[in-house]
Amino acid sequence: MNRKNRVSTAAALKMQKGFTLLEIVVAIAIVAMLAAFILPGLIQNKEDAKYSTALTQLEKDFPSAITRQVSRTQTCSATNITKALLLERGLPTNTVWNSPWTVASVTSNLVTINYPIDSTDTKTAADLATALTSTNNVQSAVASGNTSITVAYRCN
Repeated sequence: MNRKNRVSTAAALKMQKGFTLLEIVVAIAIVAMLAAFILPGLIQNKEDAKYSTALTQLEKDFPSAITRQVSRTQTCSATNITKALLLERGLPTNTVWNSPWTVASVTSNLVTINYPIDSTDTKTAADLATALTSTNNVQSAVASGNTSITVAYRCN
C-alpha cells in the first residue's frame, strides 16, 4: 500500500462521524427484544414480592402488634386498639402498595383491619384471604374484589 492510498483511507475514516441508520435500527431492535423477554418477569417478581410481604404483615405483624397492645392494656376495646397505638407497636403506616390501612372496628374479642390492595394481579386479594383463613389468630378474612381485604383478628 502506498502512502497516497493510506492517506485517502485515513481521510475516509475521519469523514464518517457516527452510526448509520441501519446500525441504529439493529441496536434498537435488539434492546426491544431483550426488554420484551425480561420486563414481564421483573414485573411479576415485584408483584410476588409485594404479595409475600403483605402476607407476612397480615399473618404475623398485625397479630403480634394487637397481642402486645392487648397485653399492655389488658383489654380489647376501641380506645385501646387504635391505628396510632398499633403504629407504636411497630406496624407500618401504609400497606406494601403504599395505601394507608385502617382499623375498621374493635369489639371485646375482635379487631378488624381494612388493608387496601393495588395489585396488577387480579387474584391477589382472594389469595391473601385464602392464605389467612388458616392462620390461628385470624377469625375471618374477606376479599373485596381486588381492591382490599378485611381481616378480623382475635384479641385473646
